[in-house]
Order: sequence, then structure tokens, then C-alpha cells
Amino acid sequence: MYELFILSKLLHRPMHGYLIQTILNFAVGPTRRISWGTLYPLIKRLEENEYIIGIDADEEDPRGKKRYRTTAAGRARFVELMNDPGEHNAATADLFRIKVGCFGHVDPEVRFRILADYRSQLTEVVSHSASMKKQIEEESSLPADEKRFALLALDHQKTVAQSELHWVQSTLNDLTTPKSSNKTAKQRSRTK
Repeated sequence: MYELFILSKLLHRPMHGYLIQTILNFAVGPTRRISWGTLYPLIKRLEENEYIIGIDADEEDPRGKKRYRTTAAGRARFVELMNDPGEHNAATADLFRIKVGCFGHVDPEVRFRILADYRSQLTEVVSHSASMKKQIEEESSLPADEKRFALLALDHQKTVAQSELHWVQSTLNDLTTPKSSNKTAKQRSRTK
């Protein structure tokens, strides 16, 4: 996930490690922080694999920090990572968010596939929630409070997944609708 993020940011312009860390920390949200102990070994590995290259600081950077940029191999790796559906695990939503943020660097077909894969994963979550709800409701040996709160947790899981499904479907519709028909009602009334 972090590899994809770093490669995508370095497609825009060269950056030094501190700036990469700052942007990455904004991207992963307020509850997670990327440490130097995680970031710099990853940057080193990306450099060793020739996905990025270190360049000297320019005159505009008075601190003289080493900056990095994506190589041709790094651009190819970026495309490979964007096309990889990844595993369905606890990091799936974070990876999806990072991929959506990278949509400007990939073809519409890749965007569609990423959204369709995530929609499929969310559909599995909703189905699993319904299946587990039925099992818990039928389980007579569970204490009432345990059953109540297990069902509440499953309802939360299902509600969040359904909300995301709605967003994904809306985004898929927006991406498949020709731009000319995306006019707002106000824009359409001006052209009459």
C-alpha cells in the first residue's frame, strides 16, 4: 500500500523523505502515523529495485535534502500495483482509498476494474453480515446481551458496507456517463 502511494506521489515531482512522510500521514488518516522506521527502509528498497532514484537537491531547496523521483521501472511498478486487486483484509479500505487518489494516472478501464473489485468485496461483506446475523439470531445458547451487541456490531458492518457500495455504484455511474450528459439541471436550462 505504501509502495503504491510513494510511487504515485513521485510521478508528479521529486520529493524528499520528510515531505513524502507528511503527505502519506495525511492520506492514511488521523489514527495512523508512518514512522521513519517504516518509511526509510521502504524508500531504500524502492531505490534498490530501481523504482525510484535519488537526485541531488536543487538550488531552490536550501536544506540540501536528497529528493527522489520515479523511474520508468517505477512507473511500470505503479501500473502493476494499480492493476493488482490485492487481498481482502483489514487494509483493503485504505488501499482502495489510495488507489482512488491515483485514478488520474491510470486508464478508465483500470479505474472501472478497481471500483468493480471493491464493489465485489463490499458485496461479500454485506452477504457475510446477513449470514452471521441469521446464525446469531438462531443461536439459543448466547446470553441476551451478547446476542444483542453482536447483532449491533454486524448491523454496523453491514450499514458501512452498504454506504460504501452506494458510493462505489454512484462513482461507477459517473465514470461511465459521457461528460456531455453530466450537465447539471441549471446548465441544461441555460442551453434551452
